[in-house]
Amino acid sequence: MFCLDISNPIFVVFSKDVPHLLYYSHIPAATVSLLLGIFVFLKNKKEGLYLMLLSISFALWVFINLIVWTNNNSSIIMFAWSFFGVLLLLICFFSNLLLYYFLFKKEVSIKWKTISLLIISPFVLLAGSNFYLTNFLIGDCGPTENLFYSNSYYILGLLYLLVNIIVSIKAYKKVGADFKKEVLIFSFGMNSFLTIFLATGLIGSVLYGINPNYDNIAFNIEQYGLFGMVIFMAYLAFLIVRFKAFDIKLLGAQALVWSLVILIGSQFAFIQNPTNKILTAITLVISSILGLILVRSVKREIVLREHLEIANAEQTNLIHIMNHQIKGYLSISKNIFAELLTDDYGKMPDDAKDIVTQGLENADKGTRYVTAILKGDSAESGTLSYDMKPFDFKNLVSEVVAKEKVVAEKKGLQFNFVVNDGVYNITGDISHLGESVRNLIDNSINYTPSGSVSVNLSLKGSKILLQVKDTGVGVKAEDAPKLFKAGGVGSDSIKINTNSSGYGLAFVKGVIEKHGGRVWFESAGAGFGSTFYIELPVK
Repeated sequence: MFCLDISNPIFVVFSKDVPHLLYYSHIPAATVSLLLGIFVFLKNKKEGLYLMLLSISFALWVFINLIVWTNNNSSIIMFAWSFFGVLLLLICFFSNLLLYYFLFKKEVSIKWKTISLLIISPFVLLAGSNFYLTNFLIGDCGPTENLFYSNSYYILGLLYLLVNIIVSIKAYKKVGADFKKEVLIFSFGMNSFLTIFLATGLIGSVLYGINPNYDNIAFNIEQYGLFGMVIFMAYLAFLIVRFKAFDIKLLGAQALVWSLVILIGSQFAFIQNPTNKILTAITLVISSILGLILVRSVKREIVLREHLEIANAEQTNLIHIMNHQIKGYLSISKNIFAELLTDDYGKMPDDAKDIVTQGLENADKGTRYVTAILKGDSAESGTLSYDMKPFDFKNLVSEVVAKEKVVAEKKGLQFNFVVNDGVYNITGDISHLGESVRNLIDNSINYTPSGSVSVNLSLKGSKILLQVKDTGVGVKAEDAPKLFKAGGVGSDSIKINTNSSGYGLAFVKGVIEKHGGRVWFESAGAGFGSTFYIELPVK
Protein backbone atom coordinates (compact mmCIF):
# COMPACT_ATOMS: atom_id res chain seq x y z
CA MET A 1 0.00 0.00 0.00
CA PHE A 2 1.45 3.35 -1.10
CA CYS A 3 0.64 6.99 -0.28
CA LEU A 4 -0.23 8.43 -3.70
CA ASP A 5 0.55 12.08 -2.89
CA ILE A 6 4.21 11.32 -2.03
CA SER A 7 6.76 10.35 -4.69
CA ASN A 8 9.24 7.50 -4.28
CA PRO A 9 12.29 8.61 -2.25
CA ILE A 10 15.84 8.46 -3.62
CA PHE A 11 18.28 6.39 -1.55
CA VAL A 12 15.53 5.57 0.96
CA VAL A 13 15.40 9.00 2.69
CA PHE A 14 15.70 11.74 0.04
CA SER A 15 12.42 13.13 -1.25
CA LYS A 16 11.48 16.36 -3.00
CA ASP A 17 8.06 16.36 -1.31
CA VAL A 18 9.23 17.11 2.26
CA PRO A 19 10.27 20.47 3.76
CA HIS A 20 13.98 21.32 3.64
CA LEU A 21 13.95 21.79 7.43
CA LEU A 22 13.69 18.01 7.76
CA TYR A 23 17.19 17.45 6.38
CA TYR A 24 18.73 20.52 7.98
CA SER A 25 17.55 19.44 11.41
CA HIS A 26 18.33 15.73 11.01
CA ILE A 27 21.56 15.24 9.04
CA PRO A 28 23.86 17.76 10.80
CA ALA A 29 22.67 16.73 14.27
CA ALA A 30 23.18 13.02 13.60
CA THR A 31 26.53 13.57 11.83
CA VAL A 32 27.99 15.76 14.58
CA SER A 33 26.77 13.34 17.23
CA LEU A 34 28.26 10.29 15.50
CA LEU A 35 31.59 11.96 14.71
CA LEU A 36 32.17 13.19 18.23
CA GLY A 37 30.87 9.98 19.82
CA ILE A 38 33.10 7.71 17.72
CA PHE A 39 36.17 9.97 18.04
CA VAL A 40 35.85 10.12 21.81
CA PHE A 41 35.46 6.33 21.96
CA LEU A 42 38.58 5.81 19.84
CA LYS A 43 40.57 8.14 22.11
CA ASN A 44 39.18 6.86 25.41
CA LYS A 45 37.31 3.57 25.11
CA LYS A 46 36.40 3.31 28.78
CA GLU A 47 34.75 6.71 29.23
CA GLY A 48 33.70 7.10 25.60
CA LEU A 49 31.67 3.88 25.36
CA TYR A 50 28.39 5.33 26.66
CA LEU A 51 28.79 8.49 24.62
CA MET A 52 29.22 6.39 21.46
CA LEU A 53 26.17 4.23 22.36
CA LEU A 54 24.16 7.39 22.98
CA SER A 55 25.31 8.86 19.65
CA ILE A 56 24.48 5.66 17.74
CA SER A 57 21.01 5.43 19.34
CA PHE A 58 20.33 9.06 18.48
CA ALA A 59 21.58 8.63 14.89
CA LEU A 60 19.32 5.56 14.42
CA TRP A 61 16.35 7.51 15.79
CA VAL A 62 17.12 10.31 13.32
CA PHE A 63 17.43 7.80 10.45
CA ILE A 64 14.09 6.10 11.09
CA ASN A 65 12.47 9.51 11.49
CA LEU A 66 13.75 10.44 8.03
CA ILE A 67 12.36 7.16 6.66
CA VAL A 68 8.94 7.85 8.19
CA TRP A 69 8.71 11.37 6.74
CA THR A 70 10.10 10.64 3.27
CA ASN A 71 8.68 7.20 2.36
CA ASN A 72 5.35 6.33 0.75
CA ASN A 73 5.40 2.57 1.40
CA SER A 74 3.14 1.72 4.34
CA SER A 75 5.12 -1.43 5.26
CA ILE A 76 8.39 0.50 5.49
CA ILE A 77 6.76 3.31 7.46
CA MET A 78 5.10 0.91 9.92
CA PHE A 79 8.36 -1.00 10.40
CA ALA A 80 10.41 2.14 11.01
CA TRP A 81 7.75 3.73 13.26
CA SER A 82 7.80 0.74 15.61
CA PHE A 83 11.37 1.60 16.70
CA PHE A 84 10.63 5.13 17.93
CA GLY A 85 9.81 4.25 21.54
CA VAL A 86 12.62 1.72 21.95
CA LEU A 87 15.30 4.05 20.58
CA LEU A 88 14.02 6.99 22.63
CA LEU A 89 14.30 4.91 25.81
CA LEU A 90 17.79 3.73 24.82
CA ILE A 91 18.83 7.36 24.32
CA CYS A 92 17.59 8.18 27.83
CA PHE A 93 19.17 5.02 29.29
CA PHE A 94 22.61 5.63 27.78
CA SER A 95 22.48 9.32 28.71
CA ASN A 96 21.87 8.24 32.30
CA LEU A 97 24.85 5.85 32.25
CA LEU A 98 27.08 8.46 30.57
CA LEU A 99 26.13 11.20 33.00
CA TYR A 100 26.77 9.04 36.07
CA TYR A 101 30.10 7.76 34.76
CA PHE A 102 31.33 11.24 33.82
CA LEU A 103 30.33 12.80 37.15
CA PHE A 104 31.47 10.03 39.51
CA LYS A 105 34.09 8.24 37.35
CA LYS A 106 32.47 4.85 37.99
CA GLU A 107 29.72 2.63 36.62
CA VAL A 108 26.17 2.68 37.91
CA SER A 109 25.26 -0.39 39.90
CA ILE A 110 24.29 -3.65 38.21
CA LYS A 111 21.00 -3.41 40.09
CA TRP A 112 20.14 -0.07 38.44
CA LYS A 113 21.06 -1.39 34.98
CA THR A 114 18.95 -4.51 35.53
CA ILE A 115 15.92 -2.53 36.71
CA SER A 116 16.21 -0.15 33.75
CA LEU A 117 16.43 -2.97 31.21
CA LEU A 118 13.47 -4.76 32.79
CA ILE A 119 11.39 -1.58 32.53
CA ILE A 120 12.43 -1.06 28.89
CA SER A 121 11.86 -4.70 27.85
CA PRO A 122 8.00 -4.50 27.60
CA PHE A 123 8.36 -1.60 25.15
CA VAL A 124 10.73 -3.74 23.07
CA LEU A 125 8.32 -6.69 23.07
CA LEU A 126 5.29 -4.58 22.15
CA ALA A 127 7.06 -2.32 19.64
CA GLY A 128 6.04 -4.20 16.48
CA SER A 129 2.68 -5.43 17.71
CA ASN A 130 -0.86 -4.21 17.04
CA PHE A 131 -0.95 -2.93 20.59
CA TYR A 132 1.28 -0.01 19.57
CA LEU A 133 0.38 0.57 15.91
CA THR A 134 -3.26 -0.33 15.40
CA ASN A 135 -3.70 0.48 11.68
CA PHE A 136 -2.42 2.61 8.82
CA LEU A 137 -4.19 5.76 7.58
CA ILE A 138 -3.51 6.00 3.86
CA GLY A 139 -4.89 9.54 3.74
CA ASP A 140 -2.39 10.76 6.33
CA CYS A 141 0.35 8.35 5.22
CA GLY A 142 0.95 7.33 8.80
CA PRO A 143 -0.13 4.82 11.43
CA THR A 144 -2.55 5.22 14.28
CA GLU A 145 -0.66 4.98 17.57
CA ASN A 146 -1.87 3.59 20.86
CA LEU A 147 -1.52 6.79 22.91
CA PHE A 148 -1.05 4.80 26.11
CA TYR A 149 2.07 3.16 24.65
CA SER A 150 3.54 6.34 23.10
CA ASN A 151 2.80 8.53 26.12
CA SER A 152 4.24 5.86 28.43
CA TYR A 153 7.66 5.86 26.82
CA TYR A 154 7.74 9.65 26.88
CA ILE A 155 6.79 9.66 30.57
CA LEU A 156 9.50 7.09 31.29
CA GLY A 157 11.94 9.31 29.38
CA LEU A 158 10.96 12.27 31.57
CA LEU A 159 11.59 10.11 34.65
CA TYR A 160 15.10 9.40 33.35
CA LEU A 161 15.54 13.15 32.93
CA LEU A 162 14.42 13.71 36.53
CA VAL A 163 16.92 11.09 37.73
CA ASN A 164 19.66 12.83 35.73
CA ILE A 165 18.84 16.17 37.33
CA ILE A 166 18.91 14.65 40.83
CA VAL A 167 22.23 12.90 40.11
CA SER A 168 23.66 16.17 38.74
CA ILE A 169 22.69 18.09 41.88
CA LYS A 170 24.17 15.42 44.16
CA ALA A 171 27.40 15.33 42.15
CA TYR A 172 27.72 19.13 42.24
CA LYS A 173 27.42 19.11 46.04
CA LYS A 174 29.79 16.19 46.48
CA VAL A 175 32.70 16.89 44.14
CA GLY A 176 35.60 19.20 44.91
CA ALA A 177 35.74 22.84 43.82
CA ASP A 178 38.14 22.03 40.96
CA PHE A 179 35.56 19.73 39.28
CA LYS A 180 32.36 21.73 39.91
CA LYS A 181 32.56 23.70 36.66
CA GLU A 182 32.86 20.51 34.62
CA VAL A 183 29.90 18.97 36.48
CA LEU A 184 27.79 22.06 35.87
CA ILE A 185 28.64 22.34 32.16
CA PHE A 186 28.24 18.65 31.37
CA SER A 187 25.01 18.29 33.37
CA PHE A 188 23.49 21.40 31.84
CA GLY A 189 24.37 20.29 28.30
CA MET A 190 23.10 16.72 28.77
CA ASN A 191 19.89 17.68 30.56
CA SER A 192 19.18 20.51 28.11
CA PHE A 193 19.40 18.03 25.23
CA LEU A 194 17.03 15.56 26.90
CA THR A 195 14.60 18.30 27.91
CA ILE A 196 14.39 19.74 24.38
CA PHE A 197 14.31 16.30 22.72
CA LEU A 198 11.61 14.84 24.97
CA ALA A 199 9.47 17.97 25.25
CA THR A 200 9.24 18.60 21.49
CA GLY A 201 8.67 14.91 20.77
CA LEU A 202 5.94 14.61 23.39
CA ILE A 203 4.15 17.75 22.20
CA GLY A 204 4.33 16.56 18.59
CA SER A 205 3.04 13.09 19.52
CA VAL A 206 0.15 14.50 21.55
CA LEU A 207 -0.87 16.87 18.75
CA TYR A 208 -0.74 14.08 16.15
CA GLY A 209 -2.72 11.79 18.48
CA ILE A 210 -5.40 14.42 19.03
CA ASN A 211 -5.83 15.10 15.33
CA PRO A 212 -3.75 13.66 12.45
CA ASN A 213 -4.46 16.88 10.56
CA TYR A 214 -1.98 18.55 12.96
CA ASP A 215 0.85 16.53 11.42
CA ASN A 216 2.54 19.61 9.91
CA ILE A 217 2.54 21.41 13.27
CA ALA A 218 3.81 18.26 14.99
CA PHE A 219 6.48 17.93 12.32
CA ASN A 220 7.82 21.45 12.80
CA ILE A 221 7.90 21.17 16.59
CA GLU A 222 9.66 17.80 16.50
CA GLN A 223 12.41 18.96 14.12
CA TYR A 224 13.60 21.73 16.43
CA GLY A 225 14.04 19.20 19.21
CA LEU A 226 16.93 17.60 17.36
CA PHE A 227 19.04 20.74 17.69
CA GLY A 228 19.30 19.90 21.40
CA MET A 229 21.91 17.27 20.47
CA VAL A 230 23.99 19.90 18.63
CA ILE A 231 23.84 22.07 21.76
CA PHE A 232 25.00 19.15 23.92
CA MET A 233 27.85 18.39 21.50
CA ALA A 234 28.93 22.04 21.66
CA TYR A 235 29.06 21.88 25.47
CA LEU A 236 30.95 18.60 25.23
CA ALA A 237 33.47 20.06 22.81
CA PHE A 238 34.00 23.02 25.15
CA LEU A 239 34.68 20.61 28.03
CA ILE A 240 37.22 18.77 25.90
CA VAL A 241 39.02 21.97 24.91
CA ARG A 242 38.87 23.74 28.25
CA PHE A 243 39.10 20.89 30.78
CA LYS A 244 40.56 18.01 28.74
CA ALA A 245 37.41 15.95 29.34
CA PHE A 246 37.82 12.27 28.41
CA ASP A 247 41.61 12.92 28.41
CA ILE A 248 41.34 14.39 24.90
CA LYS A 249 43.40 17.44 24.05
CA LEU A 250 42.75 18.80 20.56
CA LEU A 251 39.67 16.83 19.51
CA GLY A 252 37.20 19.33 21.00
CA ALA A 253 38.45 22.23 18.90
CA GLN A 254 38.45 20.09 15.77
CA ALA A 255 34.94 18.85 16.56
CA LEU A 256 33.70 22.41 16.95
CA VAL A 257 35.23 23.41 13.62
CA TRP A 258 33.89 20.44 11.66
CA SER A 259 30.47 20.75 13.32
CA LEU A 260 30.29 24.34 12.14
CA VAL A 261 31.41 23.39 8.62
CA ILE A 262 28.85 20.55 8.46
CA LEU A 263 26.00 22.74 9.69
CA ILE A 264 26.78 25.48 7.17
CA GLY A 265 27.66 23.15 4.30
CA SER A 266 24.46 21.12 4.74
CA GLN A 267 22.45 24.17 3.70
CA PHE A 268 23.56 23.65 0.06
CA ALA A 269 21.20 20.66 -0.09
CA PHE A 270 18.19 22.90 0.52
CA ILE A 271 19.03 26.38 -0.88
CA GLN A 272 17.47 27.14 -4.26
CA ASN A 273 18.26 30.86 -4.63
CA PRO A 274 21.67 31.40 -6.38
CA THR A 275 22.41 34.51 -4.32
CA ASN A 276 21.85 32.62 -1.09
CA LYS A 277 24.15 29.86 -2.34
CA ILE A 278 26.93 32.41 -2.94
CA LEU A 279 26.44 33.96 0.52
CA THR A 280 26.45 30.50 2.12
CA ALA A 281 29.65 29.60 0.25
CA ILE A 282 31.34 32.78 1.50
CA THR A 283 30.18 32.01 5.04
CA LEU A 284 31.50 28.46 4.73
CA VAL A 285 34.94 29.64 3.57
CA ILE A 286 35.22 32.27 6.31
CA SER A 287 34.07 29.78 8.96
CA SER A 288 36.61 27.21 7.76
CA ILE A 289 39.45 29.74 7.89
CA LEU A 290 38.47 30.96 11.36
CA GLY A 291 38.10 27.34 12.44
CA LEU A 292 41.61 26.47 11.31
CA ILE A 293 42.94 29.50 13.19
CA LEU A 294 41.08 28.27 16.29
CA VAL A 295 42.58 24.79 15.98
CA ARG A 296 46.09 26.19 15.62
CA SER A 297 45.66 28.49 18.60
CA VAL A 298 44.40 25.59 20.70
CA LYS A 299 47.42 23.55 19.58
CA ARG A 300 49.72 26.32 20.81
CA GLU A 301 47.83 26.50 24.10
CA ILE A 302 48.12 22.73 24.56
CA VAL A 303 51.88 22.82 23.89
CA LEU A 304 52.32 25.65 26.41
CA ARG A 305 50.17 23.80 28.93
CA GLU A 306 52.22 20.64 28.50
CA HIS A 307 55.44 22.60 28.98
CA LEU A 308 53.95 24.13 32.12
CA GLU A 309 53.03 20.70 33.44
CA ILE A 310 56.58 19.51 32.82
CA ALA A 311 57.94 22.58 34.57
CA ASN A 312 55.61 21.99 37.53
CA ALA A 313 56.74 18.37 37.73
CA GLU A 314 60.37 19.48 37.68
CA GLN A 315 59.63 22.06 40.38
CA THR A 316 57.98 19.38 42.52
CA ASN A 317 61.04 17.19 42.09
CA LEU A 318 63.31 20.11 43.01
CA ILE A 319 61.24 20.81 46.13
CA HIS A 320 61.59 17.15 47.08
CA ILE A 321 65.38 17.34 46.67
CA MET A 322 65.57 20.54 48.71
CA ASN A 323 63.53 19.01 51.50
CA HIS A 324 65.44 15.74 51.75
CA GLN A 325 68.96 16.56 50.62
CA ILE A 326 69.87 20.26 50.63
CA LYS A 327 68.07 21.05 53.89
CA GLY A 328 69.76 18.04 55.49
CA TYR A 329 73.22 19.10 54.35
CA LEU A 330 72.70 22.65 55.64
CA SER A 331 71.40 21.41 58.99
CA ILE A 332 74.46 19.14 59.40
CA SER A 333 76.80 22.03 58.54
CA LYS A 334 74.98 24.28 60.97
CA ASN A 335 75.33 21.72 63.77
CA ILE A 336 79.04 21.25 63.02
CA PHE A 337 79.75 24.98 63.22
CA ALA A 338 77.72 25.26 66.41
CA GLU A 339 79.63 22.36 68.01
CA LEU A 340 82.99 23.89 67.10
CA LEU A 341 82.06 27.09 68.89
CA THR A 342 81.36 25.25 72.19
CA ASP A 343 85.05 24.64 72.99
CA ASP A 344 84.25 20.93 73.38
CA TYR A 345 87.00 20.26 70.85
CA GLY A 346 89.57 22.51 72.50
CA LYS A 347 90.32 26.22 72.53
CA MET A 348 89.81 27.74 69.10
CA PRO A 349 91.99 30.65 67.90
CA ASP A 350 90.15 33.96 67.61
CA ASP A 351 90.76 34.18 63.85
CA ALA A 352 89.30 30.70 63.37
CA LYS A 353 86.38 31.51 65.65
CA ASP A 354 85.40 34.44 63.43
CA ILE A 355 85.37 32.18 60.35
CA VAL A 356 83.38 29.47 62.13
CA THR A 357 80.89 32.08 63.40
CA GLN A 358 80.46 33.37 59.86
CA GLY A 359 79.98 29.79 58.64
CA LEU A 360 77.30 29.22 61.29
CA GLU A 361 75.48 32.41 60.30
CA ASN A 362 75.56 31.49 56.60
CA ALA A 363 74.40 27.92 57.28
CA ASP A 364 71.58 29.34 59.41
CA LYS A 365 70.60 31.75 56.61
CA GLY A 366 70.68 28.90 54.09
CA THR A 367 68.49 26.73 56.31
CA ARG A 368 65.98 29.56 56.76
CA TYR A 369 66.01 30.23 53.01
CA VAL A 370 65.28 26.61 52.12
CA THR A 371 62.68 26.36 54.89
CA ALA A 372 60.93 29.46 53.54
CA ILE A 373 60.69 27.87 50.08
CA LEU A 374 59.41 24.56 51.46
CA LYS A 375 56.84 26.24 53.69
CA GLY A 376 55.69 28.54 50.89
CA ASP A 377 55.23 25.62 48.52
CA SER A 378 53.38 23.56 51.15
CA ALA A 379 51.09 26.45 52.09
CA GLU A 380 50.23 27.15 48.45
CA SER A 381 49.59 23.49 47.61
CA GLY A 382 47.54 22.93 50.79
CA THR A 383 49.84 20.26 52.25
CA LEU A 384 51.06 22.35 55.20
CA SER A 385 49.95 20.91 58.54
CA TYR A 386 48.27 23.11 61.16
CA ASP A 387 47.89 22.95 64.94
CA MET A 388 44.73 24.98 65.61
CA LYS A 389 44.36 26.40 69.12
CA PRO A 390 42.72 29.50 70.64
CA PHE A 391 45.08 32.36 71.50
CA ASP A 392 45.37 36.16 71.69
CA PHE A 393 46.48 37.47 68.30
CA LYS A 394 47.42 40.83 69.82
CA ASN A 395 50.04 39.20 72.04
CA LEU A 396 51.45 37.31 69.06
CA VAL A 397 51.78 40.48 66.97
CA SER A 398 53.34 42.36 69.91
CA GLU A 399 56.01 39.67 70.32
CA VAL A 400 56.85 39.68 66.61
CA VAL A 401 56.91 43.49 66.49
CA ALA A 402 59.30 43.70 69.48
CA LYS A 403 61.89 41.60 67.60
CA GLU A 404 61.38 43.27 64.23
CA LYS A 405 61.64 46.76 65.76
CA VAL A 406 65.23 46.01 66.76
CA VAL A 407 66.07 45.00 63.16
CA ALA A 408 64.39 48.11 61.70
CA GLU A 409 66.08 50.56 64.08
CA LYS A 410 69.44 48.86 63.51
CA LYS A 411 68.94 49.66 59.81
CA GLY A 412 68.15 53.29 60.70
CA LEU A 413 64.41 53.12 60.01
CA GLN A 414 61.71 54.73 62.13
CA PHE A 415 59.37 52.02 63.47
CA ASN A 416 55.83 52.67 64.74
CA PHE A 417 53.36 50.25 66.30
CA VAL A 418 49.74 51.11 67.15
CA VAL A 419 47.20 48.74 68.70
CA ASN A 420 43.55 49.68 69.08
CA ASP A 421 41.68 48.49 72.16
CA GLY A 422 39.65 45.31 71.88
CA VAL A 423 39.61 41.55 72.23
CA TYR A 424 41.75 39.82 69.58
CA ASN A 425 41.04 36.19 70.41
CA ILE A 426 41.22 33.79 67.46
CA THR A 427 41.69 30.08 66.83
CA GLY A 428 44.63 29.15 64.64
CA ASP A 429 48.17 27.92 64.30
CA ILE A 430 50.23 30.35 66.39
CA SER A 431 53.50 29.34 64.75
CA HIS A 432 52.38 29.79 61.13
CA LEU A 433 50.47 33.01 61.87
CA GLY A 434 53.48 34.40 63.72
CA GLU A 435 55.69 33.55 60.74
CA SER A 436 53.19 35.26 58.42
CA VAL A 437 53.20 38.49 60.46
CA ARG A 438 56.99 38.41 60.71
CA ASN A 439 57.22 37.86 56.95
CA LEU A 440 55.21 40.99 56.11
CA ILE A 441 57.11 43.20 58.55
CA ASP A 442 60.45 41.74 57.48
CA ASN A 443 59.60 42.45 53.82
CA SER A 444 58.78 46.07 54.63
CA ILE A 445 62.10 46.48 56.42
CA ASN A 446 64.09 44.79 53.62
CA TYR A 447 62.46 46.85 50.86
CA THR A 448 62.67 50.20 52.66
CA PRO A 449 66.16 51.71 52.22
CA SER A 450 65.24 54.73 54.36
CA GLY A 451 62.16 56.17 56.00
CA SER A 452 59.70 54.32 58.20
CA VAL A 453 57.72 51.17 58.79
CA SER A 454 54.37 51.34 60.59
CA VAL A 455 52.32 48.44 62.00
CA ASN A 456 48.70 48.99 62.98
CA LEU A 457 46.41 46.41 64.61
CA SER A 458 42.67 47.09 64.86
CA LEU A 459 39.21 45.53 64.93
CA LYS A 460 36.70 46.06 62.10
CA GLY A 461 33.45 44.51 63.30
CA SER A 462 34.05 40.77 63.59
CA LYS A 463 37.38 41.02 61.74
CA ILE A 464 40.94 41.61 62.90
CA LEU A 465 42.89 43.92 60.57
CA LEU A 466 46.68 44.06 60.56
CA GLN A 467 48.26 46.82 58.48
CA VAL A 468 51.98 46.98 57.63
CA LYS A 469 52.88 50.23 55.87
CA ASP A 470 56.28 51.38 54.62
CA THR A 471 57.89 54.21 52.65
CA GLY A 472 60.02 51.82 50.61
CA VAL A 473 60.46 50.95 46.96
CA GLY A 474 56.78 50.14 46.36
CA VAL A 475 55.40 47.64 43.87
CA LYS A 476 55.46 48.01 40.10
CA ALA A 477 52.19 47.33 38.30
CA GLU A 478 53.74 44.52 36.25
CA ASP A 479 55.03 42.83 39.43
CA ALA A 480 51.68 42.86 41.27
CA PRO A 481 50.26 39.59 39.81
CA LYS A 482 53.40 37.65 40.87
CA LEU A 483 53.61 38.61 44.54
CA PHE A 484 51.44 35.97 46.20
CA LYS A 485 52.53 33.09 43.95
CA ALA A 486 55.30 30.59 44.64
CA GLY A 487 58.57 31.90 43.22
CA GLY A 488 56.95 35.23 42.43
CA VAL A 489 59.55 37.93 42.82
CA GLY A 490 59.52 41.43 41.39
CA SER A 491 61.82 42.47 38.56
CA ASP A 492 64.14 44.33 40.99
CA SER A 493 63.59 42.23 44.13
CA ILE A 494 66.88 40.35 44.01
CA LYS A 495 68.80 43.60 43.53
CA ILE A 496 67.29 45.09 46.68
CA ASN A 497 66.96 41.96 48.82
CA THR A 498 69.47 39.28 47.84
CA ASN A 499 67.89 36.83 50.31
CA SER A 500 64.46 36.95 48.65
CA SER A 501 63.17 33.44 47.91
CA GLY A 502 59.91 34.47 46.25
CA TYR A 503 57.98 32.04 48.47
CA GLY A 504 57.34 34.20 51.54
CA LEU A 505 54.13 35.86 50.39
CA ALA A 506 52.86 32.57 48.94
CA PHE A 507 53.27 31.15 52.44
CA VAL A 508 51.42 34.10 53.98
CA LYS A 509 48.53 33.81 51.51
CA GLY A 510 48.17 30.04 52.05
CA VAL A 511 48.22 30.37 55.85
CA ILE A 512 45.84 33.33 56.07
CA GLU A 513 43.29 31.78 53.70
CA LYS A 514 43.47 28.52 55.65
CA HIS A 515 42.35 30.53 58.69
CA GLY A 516 39.37 31.97 56.79
CA GLY A 517 41.03 35.33 56.20
CA ARG A 518 42.54 37.22 53.31
CA VAL A 519 45.71 39.13 52.51
CA TRP A 520 46.25 41.92 49.99
CA PHE A 521 48.34 45.01 49.33
CA GLU A 522 48.13 48.56 48.05
CA SER A 523 50.85 50.54 46.31
CA ALA A 524 50.88 53.64 44.14
CA GLY A 525 53.82 52.20 42.20
CA ALA A 526 57.60 52.15 42.24
CA GLY A 527 59.08 54.57 44.78
CA PHE A 528 55.81 55.24 46.61
CA GLY A 529 55.97 52.59 49.32
CA SER A 530 53.39 49.88 49.96
CA THR A 531 50.84 48.73 52.51
CA PHE A 532 50.10 45.06 53.18
CA TYR A 533 46.95 43.91 54.98
CA ILE A 534 45.94 40.76 56.84
CA GLU A 535 42.27 40.26 57.74
CA LEU A 536 41.26 37.41 60.06
CA PRO A 537 37.92 36.45 61.64
CA VAL A 538 37.59 36.89 65.40
CA LYS A 539 36.87 33.60 67.18
